Amino acid sequence: PPNLNVAYVGILCIKKTKKPKRLSLVSHVLSFSTPSFRIVMSFLLMQQQKPVIIIGGGLSGLSAAKRLKEAGVPIILLEGRDRLGGRAHTVDIAGNQASWVELGPFWIEDHLTNPAYHLLRDIGAQVHQHDIGPSTVRIYDRRSARWLGWTATLWAFIKLGWSFSRFGKLRRNTAAFKNLGERIDVVLGKRPKREHLYLFKIFSESLNGGSTYDTHQNQLSDDLWEFTNHDEKSQVLIAGGFRLLVELLRDSLSADEVMLNQTVSRISIQQDTSAQAPVKVETADGNSFEGSNVIVTVPLGVLKAGTITFDPPLPTSKQDVIERIGFGSVEKVVMTFKNAFWRRHSQKQDHFFSIPDPIGSHGSFFDVSMSSGTGPGSPTSPCLASVFGPPKAAWVAENPDAAVEEVLSELQMLFPDTYEPPVATAASNWTTSPFSGGCYPYTSVDTQPGDFIKFAEPTHDGRVLFAGDTCAVGVALGYVEGAMAAGERAADAVIATVTDSQSA
Repeated sequence: PPNLNVAYVGILCIKKTKKPKRLSLVSHVLSFSTPSFRIVMSFLLMQQQKPVIIIGGGLSGLSAAKRLKEAGVPIILLEGRDRLGGRAHTVDIAGNQASWVELGPFWIEDHLTNPAYHLLRDIGAQVHQHDIGPSTVRIYDRRSARWLGWTATLWAFIKLGWSFSRFGKLRRNTAAFKNLGERIDVVLGKRPKREHLYLFKIFSESLNGGSTYDTHQNQLSDDLWEFTNHDEKSQVLIAGGFRLLVELLRDSLSADEVMLNQTVSRISIQQDTSAQAPVKVETADGNSFEGSNVIVTVPLGVLKAGTITFDPPLPTSKQDVIERIGFGSVEKVVMTFKNAFWRRHSQKQDHFFSIPDPIGSHGSFFDVSMSSGTGPGSPTSPCLASVFGPPKAAWVAENPDAAVEEVLSELQMLFPDTYEPPVATAASNWTTSPFSGGCYPYTSVDTQPGDFIKFAEPTHDGRVLFAGDTCAVGVALGYVEGAMAAGERAADAVIATVTDSQSA
């Protein structure tokens, strides 16, 4: 056909043209060619374009990769682990396809308005309501060695709701307290009941990941920070876990675009803005990759550890923000059993909290059996997850076997007549892993308004972009949808740059 003949002649001309004039010739030809010819030439331009290098194969990095690939931008995704997903890690601890348990995020908040849920719904994933309240939670006080009655449990949750309401009123005086812990002490009064204090600690330390006395007093205030807080109208568990979301994003990429076991150690930016490969990424085992831009999606804990060197260094303002924002620790011990011996009713979800003495942010057990299968009609297994907040989380990460033994001993103490040994167990180690250095960000006492916006800003003349759950500007900090949105936002910034350069 005539159009293809013209395209063929154009290709021959390009091949005979000296390299420095190649792009200008293509752009000139594109200005007057036919639509079919422009398609061919645009493809040639894309082939010459250096890839965007994405560091980190978690949900943020995968979301960025998917968005870039859909726009026709070449990519290379580097992941230090031998798997994708990052902190979204679902394990089949018994290896029977019926005991899938989350070592990372548990549930999806406010699922009807959550984009992560919409992606899962489109592929037919099944979700289960995850209720945490007086009808599904029992509380055991180790000091008195007794289970609280239903009335006391109900009152504890009413007190929790009242305390959060009281918290909102105290926000008006932003200079009244040094940290979140002091605010909790004032809200609960001088002699709070142990169950009231414990519930507040569970919803602050175990969910935020930081000690209440190292957390900013306005952690829960929407009007001070750049991120939003969930309305918590719903919480759902995913049948089969977040691995379904990881697989969905992974399947949009080809095998040669994803490289595992690549621990990035250095990112270099060429000072010459006309360089064809302005970005060079090096790994710990000596591999190097060249690209046009780099999107850094590694957790904040990795940047705090300084295991990735930037050349030239990150601006001082960026380094200060990395230092000021907190990065918390939450660990889990997960177990599967033959029978759900802890339940009062065999088919009903049953969580329970065991208040330690003295009070600490551990002893919470969540019944996650409903999500242990792979979908509608699939078999499930009775599964429990015990969650540890700071400071005990660090001990769990360093001593997983001892942590499992401690949890099982506690279960024997709580259910002496019905306890049975587990079929399989596992423990997380986010705090000690060099690929995370913790779980998720929080507003420390040193965090300043605007820090999350500054953290999300690109550096090195726009060549280095940042994504991940710490870049949750306008969405929930530390949550899956925040990480995914940040990855897509960074990808869109690169796409806009590519589009502008092609237009020029």
